[in-house]
Amino acid sequence: MDKNTKTLFITLGGALLLIWLLRPKSDKSKKGLLDAKYSEPKQVSDSQIKQKENAVIGLQAMREAIDSKESKKELDKLSSMISQDYGVKVMISKKTGLLRAMSKDGKVISEETID
Repeated sequence: MDKNTKTLFITLGGALLLIWLLRPKSDKSKKGLLDAKYSEPKQVSDSQIKQKENAVIGLQAMREAIDSKESKKELDKLSSMISQDYGVKVMISKKTGLLRAMSKDGKVISEETID
């Protein structure tokens, strides 16, 4: 065997050893991914669905009042009625100028989008 052949075999052997060392260790690491990939979808509680529906109703009522050019006093009155009846605060976002429905603890439930 000449020097070039020896170098070729040593290089191939080193490459195969490196591939063998860097391969995924076992299927244990893949098993967790497969479980998460095919797990059941998250279920939304009935209270969250009802809260979302109330937020949409509040946003629609407020948008209709704004579009019909109601006074600021009437808008404030409507906002307080929505808050009492549905438990949702409806206000205008300062950043976007669109309506935003929030829960009483300040969590954003729903927002208007630009169509």
